[in-house]
Amino acid sequence: MRRKFSPIEIAIAILIAIGLLVSLRALFIPILVLGIIFLLYKFPPSRWRKFSTGRGPSKVKRKNAKFRVINGTKDSEPDDYPKYH
Repeated sequence: MRRKFSPIEIAIAILIAIGLLVSLRALFIPILVLGIIFLLYKFPPSRWRKFSTGRGPSKVKRKNAKFRVINGTKDSEPDDYPKYH
């Protein structure tokens, strides 16, 4: 359900928009500086560097470890219930 705006609300919105446009002239440079700072924060210069691919693959082969079970020292009684169930 769309809400219809009254003529008074529309007039107030137009006046606010005109006021913002007039005041933005004086604030153009600070807004521009803050915008550049925000863009540098969002996209830091370290992302701009292209990584060199001339060295070739740098994958190091790793030896897979075997799965081992270490026997604990706890007594295993079948009548014991789990602690948290």
